[in-house]
Amino acid sequence: MFSKRHDSLRVQLLLWLLIPLLLLFVFNAWLSNQAAVAVANGAFDRLLSASAEAIAEDVEVQDGAIKVDLPYAALQLLESNMQERIFYRVVAPDGKTITGYDDLPMPTRAMPAGDESLPYRADYRGEPVYLVALSKQLYGAALAAPVTIIVAETGEARQALSHRIVADALLRQSLLIAAAAVLVWYGLVRGLRPLERLRASIAARPTSDLAPIEAAGVPSEVRTLISALNHHTARIERLQSGRQQLIADASHQMRTPLAEIRTQIEYTLRQSDPVLLRQTLTDVHADVSALGQLLSQLLLLARSDPDASPDQRIEPLDLGRLVQSTTLEFVAAARSREIDIAYDAPAQRADVLGNPLLLRELIGNLLDNAMQHGRHGGHVVARVIADYGVALEVEDDGPGVPEDERARVFERFFRGKGRESPGSGLGLAIVRNIAESHRARIDLRVGSGGAGLCVRVTFQAAPQLGTGTTSRAPAPVASGAGTPVAWNGPETPAAPARPRSP
Repeated sequence: MFSKRHDSLRVQLLLWLLIPLLLLFVFNAWLSNQAAVAVANGAFDRLLSASAEAIAEDVEVQDGAIKVDLPYAALQLLESNMQERIFYRVVAPDGKTITGYDDLPMPTRAMPAGDESLPYRADYRGEPVYLVALSKQLYGAALAAPVTIIVAETGEARQALSHRIVADALLRQSLLIAAAAVLVWYGLVRGLRPLERLRASIAARPTSDLAPIEAAGVPSEVRTLISALNHHTARIERLQSGRQQLIADASHQMRTPLAEIRTQIEYTLRQSDPVLLRQTLTDVHADVSALGQLLSQLLLLARSDPDASPDQRIEPLDLGRLVQSTTLEFVAAARSREIDIAYDAPAQRADVLGNPLLLRELIGNLLDNAMQHGRHGGHVVARVIADYGVALEVEDDGPGVPEDERARVFERFFRGKGRESPGSGLGLAIVRNIAESHRARIDLRVGSGGAGLCVRVTFQAAPQLGTGTTSRAPAPVASGAGTPVAWNGPETPAAPARPRSP
C-alpha cells in the first residue's frame, strides 16, 4: 500500500518497520497502564491495611464495652499532597458503628480468616473509593463476632501514581523508537549503498554495452534480480546479433541479383531487338519473383526466431492431419518435377503442442527442400511416427548430405560444395528456428534405401485429443511420373494448391 505513495525503497522499508513498532507501542502503552494501575493499587492497599492494623491495635474492651482510641498516626500514613479524602469506620459485632462514618459500605465478600485484610472497591457519596476491611477478635468479653475496622480513601493519589509510572515508561519507549528509527535509517542508507553503486555503474555504460552486470558486492537478495536482467540482456544481445547477421546476409544475397537485373535492363535499353527485350523481361520477371520469395523467407525467418517471438500461440493439434494437408499442397509442384510424393500416416493420433502456422511452414520447407535437392524423377515421403513419442520424417532419394556438411546445413544461405541449387539456402534455417521455438529435436539421417536424406523432427507429445485412430488403407495419389504411388492416409488428395519455393 506504500508503493503508490512512496517510490523510495528506504521510505517503504522504514514505514514497514516503524508502523508495526508504533502499533506495538500502542499495545504496550495499554499493558503499561494496566501494570501501573495494579502497582499503584497494591501500594496504596498496603497503606490502607497498615492504617487499619494501627486502628485495630487501639480497639479494646473496658468495663464490658468496646473502646476505640483512634491514633493520629493511623491516618497520617495515608496523608499526601493530593486532594484526596480519607474515611474510617469501626463496626461492632452487632453491626452498629462504634466510631467513624456510619454509611461507609461494608464488604460484600466474607472476611478472610486470621489477620489478613480484605481490599475492595465501592461507590461512596457519588464517587468511587478504595477500601480495606480488617477483623479483630476481642478477648475478655462475651462477643459472638469480631470487630470490623474499615479504612477508605478516594483515588486521586493512586491515579497520579499510575499516570506517572505510565508516562515514564512511555517516555523511555518513545526515545527507544526514535533511536531505532535513526539507526534503521542509517542502516538502510548503508545497506542500499551497493545498489547506488550498481545504478551508477549501469548509468555510466554506453548504450551499446550489453555485457552482463557484475553481481560482486551486491546483497544476495538482489543477485537473483541481476541474474534475471543478465538473462534478459543476453536474449536482447542474441536478438540484435541475429538481426544484424540477417541484415548482412540478406543485403549480400540481394545485392547480386539486383545488380544483374540493373545490368540486364541497362543493356536491353541500348538495344532495339524485340526478341531480346522479351527475353530480358522474362528473366527480370523470374529474378523479381525469386527476390520476392527471398524477402518472404527472410520475414518468415525473423518471425520464427525463438528469441524474437517466445510467446507464439501454442495449442494442441493433430500433427498427422497437419502433415497430410500440407503434403497435399505439394502434389502439383511434385508433378511438375516428375517426383512421386507420398504421405505415411501413423497408426494412432499424433498430438503435439505447437503453433499451426509455424508448423505448417516447417513441414512445407522440409518437403520443398526434399524436392529441390532430391533426385529428378525420384521419390519424397512424409511420415508421422507416434509410438513412444511423436516424430515427423521427410525423406528423399537424392544425393543426400555429406557427413562434414550436416552440421552446417541449418545455417542461413549455406549451400554444399560443388552443388548448384535454385534455393535461397533459408529453408532449413527456418526449420531450425521453428523447431527450437517448439523445443523439438532435429536429426539428419541417411534415407531408408541407403541413399538420400531423411530429416527427423521429434516433438514433445501432447495429451490425446481423441480416442480414434487413423486408418492406413492406401489410396492413389497423382505423381509426376504419371504412375500411382501409395498414399497411406485416410483421404483422397484434394485439388493441388500453390507450390512453395525454397
